[in-house]
Amino acid sequence: MHEQEYSLRCSPLRASDERGSDAARAIGPQGCLASLMSKHFGFLLLLCICGLPACWNAEEKAAIAKLKPTKDPVQEEIYAFRLKMRALYNNRRFSELEPVAAEIRQTKPLFGNGSWKIAQFYESFACRREEPESMWQLHDRIHQDWIAQFPASITARVAYADFLREYAWHARGTDFADKVTEEGWRLFGERLESARKRLAEARELTEKDAMWWEVALGVARGQQLPKNGYDHLLEEAKAFEPKFWGYDIARASSLLPRWYGEPGDWEAYAEQAAARPDGLGAEIYARIVMALSGYYDNVFRETNASWPQVREGLIAMRQKYPRSFELLNHTALLSTLGGDRELAKATFGKLGDSYLPSVWGKPERFVRSRKWAETGVQ
Repeated sequence: MHEQEYSLRCSPLRASDERGSDAARAIGPQGCLASLMSKHFGFLLLLCICGLPACWNAEEKAAIAKLKPTKDPVQEEIYAFRLKMRALYNNRRFSELEPVAAEIRQTKPLFGNGSWKIAQFYESFACRREEPESMWQLHDRIHQDWIAQFPASITARVAYADFLREYAWHARGTDFADKVTEEGWRLFGERLESARKRLAEARELTEKDAMWWEVALGVARGQQLPKNGYDHLLEEAKAFEPKFWGYDIARASSLLPRWYGEPGDWEAYAEQAAARPDGLGAEIYARIVMALSGYYDNVFRETNASWPQVREGLIAMRQKYPRSFELLNHTALLSTLGGDRELAKATFGKLGDSYLPSVWGKPERFVRSRKWAETGVQ
């Protein structure tokens, strides 16, 4: 596809890697032992860090037993919103979804963790990767019915393009490229092209939607749009909505060495994004590092990511979004990885025995990070 055709005719996030929507996250760090064995840690330490029960002492076992897996109130609000939107979608009540999307586009609300409500709106319709093919086909029919009932709706077309992008990755699977079947590649290409066409149709409509560009960036990455074409699309997106941070997560993710970047590329982009006068400053730097840290055992040791800049961004975000339990947990984790005992100790003091499992994974990681913050002992 030619760069000009794409940029003129046709834009994940979710909040997340493009909302965890493609194989990048599934083929991330290759296991705790395998990745750490390449470093200078001893084998016994490797076992302990990975959390094998044999390594736990009585003190750690007691600390783990006291932990309280805790829900984030902001995330619960997001889930409730998604559930409501999903019910309308499942029952094909598109006439009720349309005004919700229109109002969100106009008012541009954020949830209490900085997540854009429009992004969560589209996330409501996602089909889980493990669903059977019959469920994906049902979703396909629902989206087509939506467009048939509202042929002038940008919401319906962006939602369908987003679905087709996910459906493409469903066909490809999560294996490395040399393990993907010929049929998987064929469907991957066909569905991405269908997504691009739906975006091109939406492009012709009067109303615009910030998620159009995020979906297009995901499609462009899958179709391997040349760097200059991708950057043109990104600049167009940022001009439309400079503080929509899903665009920056999408670009930084595409610059991982596993995709189309070289070592140091995504970190350089994070610096560039933070320097934009109309952007989010240190906040976007911290959001990028939070989003990509899962690809590394210690993002600060293994990349050029700057802990001082992440620290500044985390503190700024916690001031803006004080109700976010997730941000508090990320601050504790990243300050530990960054070797900042002062901030780590203060943050763990706020957490007490409460923690968010989605941030920490295994509870022993929380306990050992907290122990280091309090005592300096690994």
